[in-house]
Amino acid sequence: METRIAYTFIKVAELGNITKAAEQLGYSQGAVTAQIKQLESDLGVSLFDRMGRGVQLTDAGKKFREYAERLVIASEEADAFAIDENDPTGNLLIEATSSVSIGILSKALSGFHSRYPGIKVSVRVSEDTDILLDHLRQNRVDFAILLGPRSSYDGCALASEREELFRFVAKADDPLAGKNKVPLEEVLDDSYISAFISNDRNMDISYVVESYLRQIGYNVDPSIEFGTIESVVKYLVNNGGHAFLPLFMIENELEQGHLCILDTEPIPVYEYTQMLYSSTRWLSVPMKKFILFMQEYLV
Repeated sequence: METRIAYTFIKVAELGNITKAAEQLGYSQGAVTAQIKQLESDLGVSLFDRMGRGVQLTDAGKKFREYAERLVIASEEADAFAIDENDPTGNLLIEATSSVSIGILSKALSGFHSRYPGIKVSVRVSEDTDILLDHLRQNRVDFAILLGPRSSYDGCALASEREELFRFVAKADDPLAGKNKVPLEEVLDDSYISAFISNDRNMDISYVVESYLRQIGYNVDPSIEFGTIESVVKYLVNNGGHAFLPLFMIENELEQGHLCILDTEPIPVYEYTQMLYSSTRWLSVPMKKFILFMQEYLV
C-alpha cells in the first residue's frame, strides 16, 4: 500500500468527511473517494460507514487505522534519515489551548521560523484537554501544549514546562491602579470578570481560584464570564474591570500601558504550561529542534 493512500485514509478518518479531507489534501473529492474504494477493495473489508454527509470508521477501519498510522510514521522516519541537522526541513503539527496558542506560540513561532525556515508548523486549537491528549497518544499531532496544574499523563512524555504567574489586573486608569495593598473585596466587586475555558474543573484556573476565594470567605460573583482569556483581556482594555489572568497573556498590554497589575494579597496558584509528546513517538529531527527551542523559550 502506498503511503499516500494511507495518509488519505487517516485524513478522512480524522475529519469524518471526504469533502473536507479532499480540501485539506489538495485532491478532488472523486480522487479521495477512488483511493478509499481501492483501499477497501485491496483489503477486502469496508473501512467506513456512510452516515449522511459524513463517514465514520467501521470496526475494521478502527483496527486498520493503527497500521496506517504506523506506516506513515515509518515513512516519516525514513524521510528524516537524510535530513541535514543544521538545515532541517519537515512539518510539525501542534495542538494547544487557545491561551497557549495566543499568548505563547504566536510569539515563539516567529523565532523558531527564523532559526529553522525549512520547518513548517501548523497549530490547531482545542479547549478539551481529554481530546487534545487523545490526539497526542494516537500520534495524530506531534505536540500538545496546555495550561493547567503540574501533572503527568499516561502515554505522554514531558518535553518542556514553565510555571506561570497569575495576578489580578485592571485597566491602567482604574481607580485601584497604583494603590498599595488593595483589599480583595474591592477587586471582587461588580466589575470582576471571569474566564471559564475548560469543562475540566481541575484545568480551569477561574474555577480553581474562585473556589479558593470562597473557601476563605470572599464573595465571588463575576459580572461577566467569557469562554476565552483573550476575550477577557480585550474587554478589560476596552471597558475596564478586574480579572485574574496569566501574565504571559497580557505582556503587550502591560508594556503599552493599557493594563496594570493590582497590588493585592497573593493567591496560591500553581499552574504550568506543559509541552508534551507521545511516549511511543519516534522523535524526528524537526521535533528535536522544536523541543530544544521551546526549552530555551519557556524559561
